[in-house]
Amino acid sequence: MKSYKIMKSLLKIVVAIVACLCMHIDAVAQDVSFSQTYQAPLYLSPSYTGLTNGSRFGLNYRNQWPGIGHVYQDYAFFFDHFFDQYHSGIGFQWVCDNMGKGLMLDNQMSILYSYEVAFSSDLFFRPGIAFEFGQRKIDQSKMITYTDIAADGRYHMGGSSIEFDRTKKSRFDAAVSAMIYNDTYSFGVSIDHLLRPDASFTDTKDKIGTKVVVDGSYRIEYEPSYRGSEPKSITIAADFRHQYSFNQLELGLYWYFFPIEVGAMYRGLFFKVAGEKRNTDAIVPSLGVNIPVSHRHVFRVGYSYDITISNLSSFGNGAHEVSLIYRLSPDDVARRGYKMKPVPCSEPIMGYSYSGSGSRGSGYHKGRRATYRRRGIRK
Repeated sequence: MKSYKIMKSLLKIVVAIVACLCMHIDAVAQDVSFSQTYQAPLYLSPSYTGLTNGSRFGLNYRNQWPGIGHVYQDYAFFFDHFFDQYHSGIGFQWVCDNMGKGLMLDNQMSILYSYEVAFSSDLFFRPGIAFEFGQRKIDQSKMITYTDIAADGRYHMGGSSIEFDRTKKSRFDAAVSAMIYNDTYSFGVSIDHLLRPDASFTDTKDKIGTKVVVDGSYRIEYEPSYRGSEPKSITIAADFRHQYSFNQLELGLYWYFFPIEVGAMYRGLFFKVAGEKRNTDAIVPSLGVNIPVSHRHVFRVGYSYDITISNLSSFGNGAHEVSLIYRLSPDDVARRGYKMKPVPCSEPIMGYSYSGSGSRGSGYHKGRRATYRRRGIRK
């Protein structure tokens, strides 16, 4: 019985190592991927910076493959604010990728900026940029090599015999993005790791691969707002990611009826790209709830679970993910009674809409604008 437990523990370690190699086979590592894509908006694209009524705080936590020893745990924190007088959003983001229970830690902090341009009363364009500082470090005391494994299968973490030129590596990087949207749909492109910094612990250069993300959404409102109530809607959302030779597609369907959002997403690639093998990763059900704290403050809680459908399904036990978002609206927004919607592709925001020419005049006028705005409201 004791030997069985030892062998089971060793099997989990081997599976974790193989999984790590598969995940990081293309040089350093692929970036963290959150299943609640639009609840980590600044991580998805700098263009989402400030896409909120006023200020917004967010936390994300992901525990991937808990069945093989919690080998991947990811954390993120973000804050952003929209300055409507300058048509600008400014934000800060911190992301931590904990690999192998602290064996390797990757921390990245970003300053983000976006600017909004109104093409018309119903069409908006948001370019964005991010400046990033990151550091990756490895803890040799948590490494296990063949010299640490005894004949009876027991092991100890006595420090690795592998020599590194350094145990930490810092980097500077940048990202750019652009997004166009109106009341019904959105489409955006983000390019990260423009500088392709070296993240190797040895004298062999290992540059981080440029990541390209294309995302889009389409919203169907099947029950309109009535006497100030929130409309009921269904949103189709998708994003495609490319980094190194790795490609990933996410397709999601989200049903919103205030204060609840229920969703399901497929992650994988059911078609071949440039000779790459067809892959399927997970089905991800999710649930989000908006909790009004006051007439100005709304707290959102989200949970999702990755149901693994790949060959790792018998070992990994999927992934748990939690998101927390706290929104603060300015007084003029709160007095108008705007409700916050946890739609996947954006949130209601207070900004400007362009009236164009005609009897109403021209120029920018304050109004409610959102990716899924029901009706423009002008002063």
